[in-house]
Amino acid sequence: MTGLAKHTHWSKWKCPSNIALVKYWGKRDFQKPMNPSLSFVLQNAFTETSVELHKEGDQKVEFYFEGEISAFGSRIEKYLDHISTKFPWVNRYNFRIHSHNSFPHSAGIASSASSFGALALCLTELDFALLGKEPDTHEFWQKASELARIGSGSACRSVYSGFSIWGNTQLFESSSDDHAIALTEGVHRVFYGLRDAILMVDSGTKEVSSSVGHKLMDEHFYQRSRIAQAHENINELYLALLTGDPEKFVAVVENEALSLHAMMMTSNPSFLLLKPNSLELINRIRRFREKTQIPVCFTIDAGPNIHLLYFQENEMDVKAFIERELLAFCENGKWIDDQIGRGPERLIN
Repeated sequence: MTGLAKHTHWSKWKCPSNIALVKYWGKRDFQKPMNPSLSFVLQNAFTETSVELHKEGDQKVEFYFEGEISAFGSRIEKYLDHISTKFPWVNRYNFRIHSHNSFPHSAGIASSASSFGALALCLTELDFALLGKEPDTHEFWQKASELARIGSGSACRSVYSGFSIWGNTQLFESSSDDHAIALTEGVHRVFYGLRDAILMVDSGTKEVSSSVGHKLMDEHFYQRSRIAQAHENINELYLALLTGDPEKFVAVVENEALSLHAMMMTSNPSFLLLKPNSLELINRIRRFREKTQIPVCFTIDAGPNIHLLYFQENEMDVKAFIERELLAFCENGKWIDDQIGRGPERLIN
């Protein structure tokens, strides 16, 4: 990453979305997690965002999404007000922001993670340029992760390549509720061939927003058990990543996916986001694994769409399985072909 000239108040970044394997569910304080989470970034699902600072005009934020002025600008304005205590220069400028996604908004991919990740990277680069500090340092990435977290919790995991952990855990002294940390060493090479087939069950708006779901964990009967389970699962999953153990990986990832939805189904009020076709896909994925002994598994975010995870060496067999058995249960036969990603990228043009 190259630095930004001090006289240039402009920045542009591409930032990926991420998919959590150990799920973050429930907040405390402000945008801090009840439990640690572990995720990997995607390669093809990303947001590109540019931020231009200027002093003319009365409007604090002009926000354009896919080329059109967007009401999301009001949320950005609140976000900028919030971070102005960390970045006082924010109050001295107006902002012109352009953003677009590589994936449909309704694809079951966390657009808030990639969008706030990209925005946070732009703002951190501008901050470092205005202060004359060197970018591409540990401090830069940590600051970007913290800023992203303030906008959207899971966004803090999108500013790194590969795998990352967010939330305090005994595994790493450097882990934090304030920002994510990258898992840069020791992960077995087999996991860098991870693939994600996103099976589109329903592209409609979710009946319950994630923010409402997080809030329902405050008084959840199983809150303590869930926090303990997440800590245990993150230890088990990290061990699987280090030792190259696909079977352990599969077991933990599916346990986490179903636990997330169990928390939703047992909250008060309860809600159910899985659809009949979601369950059919889960059953077929499990049957395929039992029959072929190929280590495939599913994970699910807070919605009905299924992420089918598999490894590069099994790509031909799994894609044939998707075409043959799974697309009939996807909305209009739609799915998205993705894989573990290289992380964010600074854009020049």
